Amino acid sequence: MKLGKATVNDVDDLSVFFHQAWEESGPDRFGFTGVTQDTINEVASQGFLRKRLQDPNVNIYIVKDEGKVLGFASTRNIDREAIELSGIILLESATGRGFGTKLVEEAVSSARQAGFLKMVVKTEVANERAIGFYKKMGFAEVGKTMENVEGNAVETLMLERPL
Repeated sequence: MKLGKATVNDVDDLSVFFHQAWEESGPDRFGFTGVTQDTINEVASQGFLRKRLQDPNVNIYIVKDEGKVLGFASTRNIDREAIELSGIILLESATGRGFGTKLVEEAVSSARQAGFLKMVVKTEVANERAIGFYKKMGFAEVGKTMENVEGNAVETLMLERPL
């Protein structure tokens, strides 16, 4: 198993990963609310991935096994003190093996080293599995908000943890 920051050399593997994660989970799965095949095609495109990997305000972490991406986490700088855990996805076939925990720990460690004071994350209010996971990782509820995801209103829970 290999865990670390993704680079432009991981673009092809990330593209395959996003398509596989979508196929395993589908549009009705929490985390994919409002997402379409067109959205997945865009997010998994080499151009989109290269742009994200080169954005100085974004960090992408991956866990690989035998060269295959099993999980992904992304952070986005909000301001000088706060960073958002803006995405975390595991292949459904890779859940329950500690990869999500390792990805969040890597993102937290990196954010702490960069001088951020808190990390925030949002998830659907009905996603009890994710909420329980984030609380286990030290996040606490701080409020609710409505998000527009591909034209769909999605109620989200905001959580944060000190770094």
